[in-house]
Amino acid sequence: MRFFRRPAISAFPCRPAGQDGPAPHLQICAHTDDDLYFMSPDLLHTIRAGIPVVSVYLTTGESDGYNLAADDPARKTTEPDYPGYTAARQHGIRAAYAAMYTGSRRAAWTRTSVSVREGVTAETATLDGGHITLIFLNLRTCVAQPQQKILNLWSEQIEELATLRPTGSPIPESRDGRALSRAGVIDTLTDILSAYRPAVVRVMNPDPDRTAYDASTDTATYCDNSDHTATALFSLAALRAYEQLDAAHRPAVESYTGYCNKLQPDNLSAQAAAEKFGYLAVYGGEDGHQCLKGPGECGDRPLGNRAFNRYYGQSTTHRWRGTTNWLQRREDGRLTAFAVLGGRPHMWTQDAPGDDSWSGPAPVGDWPADDEGRCLPRLETVRDGQGRLHLVATRALVAADPEDHRREVMHLTQEAPDGEFGAWECLGSPHDGSNAIRRRALGMPLAAVTASGDLQVIARNFGTGLSARTSAGQDWGPWSDLFGGTLEGATALTRRSGHTEIYATTRTGMLRWYQKEPGGAVLRDYATLLPRPAGSVTLLEETDGRLLMISRQPGTGWLLAHRQHEPDGSWNAQPHLLDTTPGYGPVAATVLPGGDTVALVQRRDDGALALSCQPLDGSPFHQRWTLLGGGPYVHAPATALDAAGRLVIATVGPDARLRTLTVDVGEAEPVLPGPAESAESAESVRASADAAWSTHGPTVERTAVASPESSVMAKDARQAAGDHRLGRPFGGTSRLQWRGRTATDG
Repeated sequence: MRFFRRPAISAFPCRPAGQDGPAPHLQICAHTDDDLYFMSPDLLHTIRAGIPVVSVYLTTGESDGYNLAADDPARKTTEPDYPGYTAARQHGIRAAYAAMYTGSRRAAWTRTSVSVREGVTAETATLDGGHITLIFLNLRTCVAQPQQKILNLWSEQIEELATLRPTGSPIPESRDGRALSRAGVIDTLTDILSAYRPAVVRVMNPDPDRTAYDASTDTATYCDNSDHTATALFSLAALRAYEQLDAAHRPAVESYTGYCNKLQPDNLSAQAAAEKFGYLAVYGGEDGHQCLKGPGECGDRPLGNRAFNRYYGQSTTHRWRGTTNWLQRREDGRLTAFAVLGGRPHMWTQDAPGDDSWSGPAPVGDWPADDEGRCLPRLETVRDGQGRLHLVATRALVAADPEDHRREVMHLTQEAPDGEFGAWECLGSPHDGSNAIRRRALGMPLAAVTASGDLQVIARNFGTGLSARTSAGQDWGPWSDLFGGTLEGATALTRRSGHTEIYATTRTGMLRWYQKEPGGAVLRDYATLLPRPAGSVTLLEETDGRLLMISRQPGTGWLLAHRQHEPDGSWNAQPHLLDTTPGYGPVAATVLPGGDTVALVQRRDDGALALSCQPLDGSPFHQRWTLLGGGPYVHAPATALDAAGRLVIATVGPDARLRTLTVDVGEAEPVLPGPAESAESAESVRASADAAWSTHGPTVERTAVASPESSVMAKDARQAAGDHRLGRPFGGTSRLQWRGRTATDG
């Protein structure tokens, strides 16, 4: 492990300890187009909200070294240029970020070299004084060297991976080819996390779906690029190390699927997908601009303006899909919100029933020791027949040896309906005794309450069907196979009669699991005739016992409603249109007092929320929605009624703090469907709505510097560690050394 002396002058503006302003969102990607393909529109909403952004790219992505379209005849007569192709890709991502941030692909970037671990020099590019920061570690991914892969580095099949200096980079030529070890990559990412202290961290998918499995050789073929998988594993290892170094700082984490999107329904509207592809065309250098650089230097020409042909950009899928039930009312009337911060479950609680003030975030339950794994961001929350709250989560431990990987379901409950939470218990997985490939295929768990009031935990298994485990008093039964074959994202509902029903998306439609009698055997219905939705659905029981399903239409983002013809009967496959304004993600639902109306809250394409009250008594649906603002946020919104019967809408905001909006639904002013409002009017409505939201819980930074004494202590600690808030060190000896220049890209 090497340390490097900090230069006297930094290229970035100083952000003193305790200064107001949002903490950045940090993306960790394998390649220079991963954030555009897989993390947008979330990334785009972050930039438009004025939040600083830091994106880290582990590899060069130089492939075969030809920056030419796949069908270009010049490939037969051109020599590969690995540094040149790498430089073109990095030029493309700078242009795309400039376009997202300024509206123009041409911008004055400050490009610097930065010394990281083990003698390696990386490159950074900053825009607007560090508001946008891109970091290139430049690990090689050359197809001519198939063993030199970042996944092999993670699994310790190779000891180190060389870097490649891009053409024209500020990295000194003498540093070209320097290599990073597995520990060096983790330590470098940990240094970056420590330097920027992000509020939100976005990572790739560590556990992609398989497309084939050979039992005779115990090998699987996956739908994703192995660079994406390895980058996600390195990211989780770095997050774990960072959280051990800085336990007080608790970022929210989001994971995104990569190429596996092509196996999913298109969950973006045509408008949102087109906007994504527009920025990818800028990255590809084929957006119609005049390139001011040499031929082939203005972008990734093998991609060009053909991103839509890859079929994995039409969706943006969260690997650990957020729930909408993480806001719950306790026995004493106070509301409690649950979220995972810094790899540990936390909660905020109202100070009094119906109060506007909240306390938290505070750890919820006694989570096992750190060396037993992090808590993944999804929390499922339900109330049992005795009134106790239950939390269900997933614990993940990543390691170099595949056999040391663990994915396990975790459970926590209140000791009594009005009591505190005890210790988390491990429920294992359906594949505890199986190989690592099967263990890593564990889906995100959901929960339902059985007719007897006990808890049933359900998760997608290796065979793509469902498995369930049910409590019996203080004990748990074994995992049972419910069979079937689905995509991730099932939804469960226990009806008033005690029957449990489960619905999940398949490759062609919807699959239903049901019981003929409460507590009876679980059967499957393959003939629901329901169309394939864009993602997880919302299930409700109407006043007459019929089920109501709220879903999104693939490719449009429209919100649809399906009703059963009669209780426990067949479904009406003809949908009702609830909203033709495009939206994204799951819908939060809360039944209002009286039981004949439900409040629905959804995310629109612009990242803001909207509210509609729809009937549960068989009356006709409508398309009246109230704009709520509230974006951007992390995961999914949640709703609940407070002690006064008011609707409370909650999100985890871009600063990883709880945000709430209390609504008297009788006074909400709907926006009627009709001609589009002017941009100025829409912006005014959204600004007014945003101002009504309340933010709860001090940020960790503000807590740490709440007094002059603690401010001095915090500053001294940062100086000793060589902290780099927004890219510039405060002082001391730093692991990151910066040199650079500013120039306008062509």
